[in-house]
Amino acid sequence: MNRKIQMTKRFIRLALFECLKEKDINKITISSLCEKADINRSTFYKYYGSQYDVIKEMEQEVIQLINEQLNDQPKETSFIQLLQFLKSNKETIKIFFECNVDNEFPKQVLALDSINNQLEQVSQNDPYIKNYILFGSLATIQQWIDAGCIKSCEEIANIINHIVGKLVN
Repeated sequence: MNRKIQMTKRFIRLALFECLKEKDINKITISSLCEKADINRSTFYKYYGSQYDVIKEMEQEVIQLINEQLNDQPKETSFIQLLQFLKSNKETIKIFFECNVDNEFPKQVLALDSINNQLEQVSQNDPYIKNYILFGSLATIQQWIDAGCIKSCEEIANIINHIVGKLVN
């Protein structure tokens, strides 16, 4: 991808990110997005079909980045590494969690191979237990992010592990 395309996409993303701080994605128009990004509508449509396409691309890039970082870590520390990544990018992650385009982003975060393998082991391959752990963990992580990540990553990991331990024992 050439530099001009990268810059244009970056302006669009930054504009969307700023708009999402103020209002729900469903209330953001392409016109307002283009105005904020200082581009023409035709330029926007050259790269994206809608504001939802922009957010999906951004989410996929973050998922890929998390996955790359977790793959370089020992499996035992991958959950804490995930929490550290989320904490260091909490403003972006909070917007993704709140965006509610299709609620896939939070699920994809915990569906990464290194995290999913841990979930499989703990849940003993029972899909009901796995979903309970998955959605309970997501709710806990979202509450932590909404609260500004005041507790440490280790504290949150311990809380989730403690609850999961009580559930499966």
